[in-house]
Amino acid sequence: HYLTAFAAITAIPLILSEGLCLQHDSLTQSQLINTIFFTSGLVTVLQVTFGVRLPILQGGTFSLVTSAMAMLSLPEWKCPAWTQNATLVNTSSPVFIEVWQTRLTTLQGSVMVASLLQILVGFSGLIGLLMRFIGPLTIAPTVSLIGLSLFDSVGQKAGSHWGISAMTTVLIILFSQYLRRVPVPVPAYSKAKKLHTSKFYIFQIMPILLGIGVSWLVCYLLTIFDVLPSDPTQYGHLARTDIKGDVVNEASWFTLPYPGQWGMPAVSLAGVFGMMAGIICSMAESVGDYYACARLSGAPPSPLARHQQGENVAALGITKVHP
Repeated sequence: HYLTAFAAITAIPLILSEGLCLQHDSLTQSQLINTIFFTSGLVTVLQVTFGVRLPILQGGTFSLVTSAMAMLSLPEWKCPAWTQNATLVNTSSPVFIEVWQTRLTTLQGSVMVASLLQILVGFSGLIGLLMRFIGPLTIAPTVSLIGLSLFDSVGQKAGSHWGISAMTTVLIILFSQYLRRVPVPVPAYSKAKKLHTSKFYIFQIMPILLGIGVSWLVCYLLTIFDVLPSDPTQYGHLARTDIKGDVVNEASWFTLPYPGQWGMPAVSLAGVFGMMAGIICSMAESVGDYYACARLSGAPPSPLARHQQGENVAALGITKVHP
């Protein structure tokens, strides 16, 4: 489950880095990725222990990414022109640090205040009433529109090398749709069968991660054989695997994210209202996620769902229902 979500969780801070003026600061981008993975795992542990306890991963949501990018595109939050030029960016400069930390802390504060709406709706029980109106025909267009709104950011990233992007897309479709029922034999051992081979449906379990891994391997081979251009101004340079190699050397081996690590959160009124729109989309998305996960895992439906099933049975004139 986590390996499947790996790409999506990593994509969120990478997309936000454009609006945070961090596109030329790979080290800070890695710290953002570290933080979202740590908090995602921590909240997942809390959810499966004290929350609804469904086998579902708690990760970032693209519904808030859309609102965040809309907020960061406002005139007062647009990145200064000099931050777009890698030769002018000094990542250790206090001026540059203030630029991205101001945007990040304002984004954090806006999300925190807007989240009070979600807490209020959940505490009041309004979700039970909304279940009458939120269904597949409501959730599917909402999730689709969230994805469509990110096409500009995705197009910019994919446009750095359309060949590699197309190959990754084709591989993911091939693995997830055509090879998902093809087992791969792997060695296994048990007391009954001793050493034997077992079927492992790797293409069904991790098609996205496999697609990314194969594409990275191709880029690595093209890099070591100097097929991809080494000149940053040439098309295809961003497909090289050595352009961010210094991050591995500079990043800390261990880091512990903590509240306020980027500074004291601030609040923007425009940001709060923008985030509320994302929160509403996230609530509709969550209802679909949890309801579908409950059905797939065999968990009992919510009380309102059972009540609605009873109404449907009565309307059909059925007097006896087998469990």
